[in-house]
Amino acid sequence: MDLAMLWLHIAAAGAGALLGLLWLPVLAVPAGLVVLVALAVVLMTLRHWPLLQAIVNLFVLLATLQIGYLIALATARQARGGRR
Repeated sequence: MDLAMLWLHIAAAGAGALLGLLWLPVLAVPAGLVVLVALAVVLMTLRHWPLLQAIVNLFVLLATLQIGYLIALATARQARGGRR
């Protein structure tokens, strides 16, 4: 894996965690996904990645952002004492 893609994975996890901890609406997640897909496609195109590798890596990036969001949301809910 390329070093730039590693940083993109770390940024996706961090962005997902921030979205979850800040209790942003669920509509913020698809907006973040669109930005993430655009960045990843540009980066993969510039690096001339094979198509299958790019598709798999894109799905992993999307899952990373969503899992980070859900973990942070559950953590924030637990810290605030259950249901809102």
